[in-house]
Parts: sequence; structure tokens; C-alpha cells
Amino acid sequence: MTDLDLEALAGTAERAARAGGAVLLEYQDRVLEVTLKDERVDVSSSADLAAQEAVLAAIAAERPDDVVVGEESPSDTGVASEGLVWWVDPLDGSRAYIDGFPWFATAVAITVGGEPVVAAVYDPLRDELYRAVRGGGATCNGRPLRVATAEKVAEVVVIVQAQSSDPAVIAEFARLMRAMLTVSAGVRFPGAPALVMAHIAAGHLGGYVERDMNPWDVAGGRLLIEEAGGRVTDFEGRTRDASSRYDVVASNGAVHDELVAATGMQFEEGG
Repeated sequence: MTDLDLEALAGTAERAARAGGAVLLEYQDRVLEVTLKDERVDVSSSADLAAQEAVLAAIAAERPDDVVVGEESPSDTGVASEGLVWWVDPLDGSRAYIDGFPWFATAVAITVGGEPVVAAVYDPLRDELYRAVRGGGATCNGRPLRVATAEKVAEVVVIVQAQSSDPAVIAEFARLMRAMLTVSAGVRFPGAPALVMAHIAAGHLGGYVERDMNPWDVAGGRLLIEEAGGRVTDFEGRTRDASSRYDVVASNGAVHDELVAATGMQFEEGG
């Protein structure tokens, strides 16, 4: 990693994220072609595909030989974690976007050897660019980010999410929701995990819990949070390879152990 110019890579990531965001703004006034990825919940659209094309073109213009994996090209996920890999979520928050709810972004991240080193999460509606470089801090439109100062889970709102029509996944989501409602100041489910994690880095939210997340969903958000002073682990409190899928717990750091412990809470039937 020592021979990589991370600032230059971050510039490319920012331009790519902005290119995707510009497409999303353009497609807001169009009739979208919507595709279901499961029975009824997990969706994609023509806006997702067009935004990914824009992001990939921007990366290819400056880094034509790099490995790039996009959410809308899942067949490319069999990449080695040892090298440099770009992870692209062209439309983070597809359901919200399709419904006209103002909560979506374009997320671009780079991992090297499974470690996130560059992140750019762009919210085009607010023209907010969340950016991070490993060892260089996290910013939003150039302003340094710091996580919230809360010391206890009881003082923070926790995001708990799931995106599946699978009954087993829904049941586990309900258990996690109950666990977080039991210990936190409240629970929300806005979607768009990369944008959620950006707002944890900014100190607007205190925690986030979700099962089985892909690198394009959380690699960039993880770097933003870590560079802003927070923590991101799996449900066992372990730091994981960012180029793999894993169950995510993200927080401001101070409440992290409590949050991890809460993910293991069990409840008696009817209790």
C-alpha cells in the first residue's frame, strides 16, 4: 500500500461518486424500469444501472486497469482481497429513490488487501460529499467529521435494517429490532447503509446493525466511521476483511461493546 497515492485515488473516487449522483438527479424525472431481485423487497432500477455506468466510466478514465465491482454486476464478486479493488454502489437506497423519498446516495470505496483505504459517499440532493482516506481523516465537503460523544447505548438512536422477503431473515430482523429497542434511545430503518454510516461518522447517529452486508454497502462507510473515531466490527466484535460479506455493527466507538452485546440478546417465546 505504501506506493499508492491515496489522495489521488480519493480524487478519482470523488469524481466517480459525483458522476453517479448527477445521473441519479437526472433520472428523478424519468419513468423508471424496476426489477425485483427477490419476491417483493430487494429492487433495482434503470437509474441504478445508468448511475453505475457513469461511475465505472469515471473510474476507467483514470484507472483503466483496476478491478471494479459494482452492485449491479454481482458476477464480478469473485475477486482476490489481496489487491486493490473498487467497490461501487451506484444507488444506495434504491427503494427510497424509486418511491421519491429523499434518502439515497452513490457510494464508492477502495480496499487493498481487504482493508478500506478510500471512501466517497455522495448525497446529490444535499450536495454533500463524505470523503475519507486511511490515516487522513474523514470530511464532509471539506469539514472534518467526528462521531457522537454519547457514552451509553441508551443515549443513541440505532439503525436496524434488513432487505429481504425471506421469512428467516425477517424473523432475525425482528429479533434485532426488539433487542435494540430494549437498550437504545430509539430505532430507525431509513435504508441506504452507506449514507447511514456517513451520518454516524458525522455524529448524527450513534449506531447501526445489519446482517450479511456486501462490501459495496459498507466498506466506504466503515472507513468514514473509523477515520471519524468510531468502530465497525461483526456481531462478535471482530474486525473483518472489508472485501467480504459480514454482519455489521457500527458505532461511535464508546457504545460499541454494549451494542455488540445487544446483538446477542435472546427473548423467550411470548416474553
